[in-house]
Amino acid sequence: MMNYYEPKTFEWCGNRTIYEFIGIKLYKRFVPTTGDIARKYRNIVQIQPGKSDRVTELYRYEKQTRIYELRHLFGTIGFIALVFIINKKLSVFDIAFLSILNLCVNIYPIFLQRHNRLRIIKVLLTNDQKSPYDEHDSTPDT
Repeated sequence: MMNYYEPKTFEWCGNRTIYEFIGIKLYKRFVPTTGDIARKYRNIVQIQPGKSDRVTELYRYEKQTRIYELRHLFGTIGFIALVFIINKKLSVFDIAFLSILNLCVNIYPIFLQRHNRLRIIKVLLTNDQKSPYDEHDSTPDT
């Protein structure tokens, strides 16, 4: 399963992630539970360097991105299964609406977790730390 989570070479375009090109930063800003605006309003801190050293917190948060991504992956599979189960009762509009809803509720959050994980690993490697995936990593040279 770790191979799935490991950053892929195609996820980088120069020094940026491909997710930046599809608007992940804008999406991240408005996520109702943990987006930039919600975190500021609710005083949510995702990486808490005071709890332990920064490197440990980065590894902890990287693992958390995998958990969040897995939840949304199961949600995507469930969504698709639901559409197939009730397919005969759905109009084209219903299928389009459910597809857009699935994109917003599951697919973009998966992209967000992958984007966050790439950024975390880049910070770890920049600070001479080991990638959680092994010696070969797909981050760009910095």
